[in-house]
Amino acid sequence: MITIEEIKNAIAKHKLELPRYQKLYDYYTGKHSILNRKLPDPTKPNNKMVTSYPTVIIDTITGYFASKPLSYLSTSNNEEFIKDLKHIFYLNDEEDTNAEIVKNFSIYGKTYELFFIDEMGNIRFKHYSPIEMYVEKDGSGNIKFAIRQWEETLEDKSKVKKIEVYDSEGIYNYSGDNYSLESQREHYFGETPVCIYVNNEEEIGDYEQLIPMIDSVEVMLSDSGNELESWVNAYLVLGGMKGTKSEDLEKMKQDGAILTDEINQVKFLTKEVNPAFQKNFFETVDKLIHKFSTIPDLTSQDFSSNLSGVALEYKLFGLESKSATKERKMEKALRKRIRFICTILNKQGKDYSPYDIRFNFVRNIPQNKAEISDEIVKLSPYVDQKTLLSLHPDITDVDLVLKRLKEQSDSMDLDKIEHVSVNQ
Repeated sequence: MITIEEIKNAIAKHKLELPRYQKLYDYYTGKHSILNRKLPDPTKPNNKMVTSYPTVIIDTITGYFASKPLSYLSTSNNEEFIKDLKHIFYLNDEEDTNAEIVKNFSIYGKTYELFFIDEMGNIRFKHYSPIEMYVEKDGSGNIKFAIRQWEETLEDKSKVKKIEVYDSEGIYNYSGDNYSLESQREHYFGETPVCIYVNNEEEIGDYEQLIPMIDSVEVMLSDSGNELESWVNAYLVLGGMKGTKSEDLEKMKQDGAILTDEINQVKFLTKEVNPAFQKNFFETVDKLIHKFSTIPDLTSQDFSSNLSGVALEYKLFGLESKSATKERKMEKALRKRIRFICTILNKQGKDYSPYDIRFNFVRNIPQNKAEISDEIVKLSPYVDQKTLLSLHPDITDVDLVLKRLKEQSDSMDLDKIEHVSVNQ
């Protein structure tokens, strides 16, 4: 059982991490540093233009990597195992959970998944961001324990701190600043029931290193807006007309005209702006952000509608390389998810091995289905039918397709038998 002192130390460490994770979340939700900018002169224009680079980066990679459901295959063709997994996944909204997990570890660099048994005895899992949960590891990198803390509002409107701790033995609930133990229970998983999904080995978010560059673009755009607004509110210079009164200026504004005997004596006082320089600066930084994030600019002319499959793959090479890293890291955590599920199912009388499950990731990318179908036909003499069907992008549930093919085959055989009986 974890000591109170260990819990306090973990909470203190989590508190030190929170500013970084909160900043990453703020940038994803559009709360950028430019919004806090204050100018020395409050009367001057102070536009605050926020770009959506972090949102576009995360939503693009999530849509490409995780918008199509992950499929699970049994290497031993254990249909009962797959059926039990599908039931558990249905209860936990597994497809949406996977997409949210990808989004979260792409933002923060990592995210967590907690496993528990609900009141009905069902296996449940729920994801938490590093803002919501802290995980303590031992010297070997194994999970020692995890904590969640939140505030609850009581009937008298006062707030009380709640802490939930998970270790290899059980789940413990504490309350208040004195860490009073309210309850404890066993979780039956045999180890700390938490999975860690990481974006990369360094646990860095997809746009984290680009924040200074994003800030510079927003400052430039905001300053350009300020210049434009200042030009609209520019001072009017009346050369040699010191006798002009406020009434005269008001009449000029209403008439929209000034009559003068001398040339170039009336003009607006404005600062020279170089729009070409600003455009070049923005386009340069925009390309760098797309380059370093490996997220292609899908609105550019490079992505014309007549690109071949090979050309499109080349354009998406950076994005695919990043997705391959995510896939490897995610598969490692998914294997632990299956291990947790097998632990409980085997306690209930099953005999499943977590090593029996294979994962099939499908990218959300336009594909030449005719070419894929042709490749499947060519491979048919050498590859089993289940693997072949899993290669087609339109087939997400291979087992269902195989079941229907068997029913169709059985029906055709029955028709032949009936036809022979009638002829006799």
